[in-house]
Amino acid sequence: MFNSFKGNKAESKPSLEEQIGSLAGHVKQKFDITVSVSQMLDDASYRLTVLHELRTLGDAQINELLDSITQLSSIDSNQGKAAADTQPSRHQNVIILLGAALTIVTLSFLYMFAMSDSASPRQDVQPQVLPKVVAQSAASQPVQATAQPAQTDSLLENGLPVLPVANPDMVFRLHGSNTIGEKLAPALIEAFFEQRGVKEFEWVQGESDVERTVQFIEKGSVKAVELHAHGSGTAFKDMLSGSADIGMASRPVKVKELTQTKAALGDLSRVGNEHIIGLDGLAVIVNQNSPIKAMSIDTLAKIYSGEVTNWGQIGQAEGEIKLFARDANSGTWDTFNKLVLKKTGKKLSSTASRFESSSQLSEQVSQNEFAIGFIGLNYIGHNKALAITEGRGATPIFPTKFTVSTEDYALSRRLYLYTPTAASALVKDFAQFAIGREGQELVDEVGLISQNIRLQQVYASEGAPRSYNNYTRQGQRLSLNFRFNHGNGDLDNKGQRDLLRLIEFVEKNPGRRVVLMGFSDSSGAQTSNRQLSYRRAKAVEKELVSRGIPVMAVEAYGELLPVANNNTEAGRERNRRVEVWVI
Repeated sequence: MFNSFKGNKAESKPSLEEQIGSLAGHVKQKFDITVSVSQMLDDASYRLTVLHELRTLGDAQINELLDSITQLSSIDSNQGKAAADTQPSRHQNVIILLGAALTIVTLSFLYMFAMSDSASPRQDVQPQVLPKVVAQSAASQPVQATAQPAQTDSLLENGLPVLPVANPDMVFRLHGSNTIGEKLAPALIEAFFEQRGVKEFEWVQGESDVERTVQFIEKGSVKAVELHAHGSGTAFKDMLSGSADIGMASRPVKVKELTQTKAALGDLSRVGNEHIIGLDGLAVIVNQNSPIKAMSIDTLAKIYSGEVTNWGQIGQAEGEIKLFARDANSGTWDTFNKLVLKKTGKKLSSTASRFESSSQLSEQVSQNEFAIGFIGLNYIGHNKALAITEGRGATPIFPTKFTVSTEDYALSRRLYLYTPTAASALVKDFAQFAIGREGQELVDEVGLISQNIRLQQVYASEGAPRSYNNYTRQGQRLSLNFRFNHGNGDLDNKGQRDLLRLIEFVEKNPGRRVVLMGFSDSSGAQTSNRQLSYRRAKAVEKELVSRGIPVMAVEAYGELLPVANNNTEAGRERNRRVEVWVI
């Protein structure tokens, strides 16, 4: 077909399809550039862009073909009319942007090719591979060609662009917690869009280590999700400013933040806007070579406030303590500050080294035998986590999946996604995916603690009621506790979601019988505390029975078997719980 073009052009006029076929074959053979013939025929915008960019190659035979195709399809006259009648579609905008990128890349290639010709004798022509275009930041940096070869042989393959591109369609933006943003959020994003049929993802590094954007092709259009993980405090600031659609936080929204955001975003404390996507234990870590195994919160506070500066002061081998802490924007820092320093009326020592990245902090502790740090459970790395006790006489508890799931561990915390009331359906679908079973499996995979139910064998305890010890021999405890909003008898947001998880568990295990055990703190008289623990357990029973789940027994143990120190508000809050057992 190509041979007939040059010699027989006047004898018969080839059709548009024949001319485009000749063009595609010629540019493939000479420049190893793939052009979609079918899309050239069906999509005038695509055809116009390709014709324009191929003309920059400066090839006489190609230019002659381009002139013929332009005349046959009347592109020049139709373009003005199309521009006046309609606005270009999102897909067309992406193709046009790709055309501009192709121009830059092609001219750069031709320049380098000419330079290499002048420096050495011409060898046999090898297939050419256009350089891959790399977006230097998530939103605003210019497109540049790199020396890296493309993964495909053209910026257009089967009519689709090669990622990444300069200006993708940003479908939503997640900002906030580094604990969530470093590992969990990327895994959730990819799994969510894989469910929607996306097969390949391209992550592009932003201006800082904690800024990334992922690009992908969905329904022929290049789309992207922005991920910034500068700390929980930035989640609510960026949502309020409109620069983020979803907030990631490793601590609950503060009262001040609720007040500031309510008018624009809705009440972020409500179950429709606050999504608990997992749990994390705030691990206190020391170097693997350190002999210390356990520590009280009081001692931890003295170390971090600078009252204790040498390990010898607490009965360890002499050595100056090296303090590592997360930065002020971090939800990890907020949690530590609240549960350790503020609880004991202390402030962080000015000698502490602060880190924006959890991974960097963990690495520093692993390289210093006198170091101590606090970190999310999935960042322990090459370090040792300490058992933590809330006070004299209390049992030290290690951070494990079960002790964090039940929130019995003193430094347990919840991880959150926050979405505005007026969020798009896509944003709400993503949040729902994160709290669902598949999303929770990913939580486990990245080293955090999911809310999928686990079973734990509990052993009889000296001093425990006889009925409790009987249950330890007959049944197992589930890895969830029901807790209530402060000041009323309503289940908190996690409890409302856990009801659905418990119902699903019982439906899948029809032979298991449910036992609810109510507990209280030690404030007030023993009799009233036992009555209060009974009312809370009965409230959970009512919710289950109304959903068709029978309850075998309801037990009320009041202030017995505390899991935390009743001398602190945080401890009393954790002691007010309803445990779930199955027989």
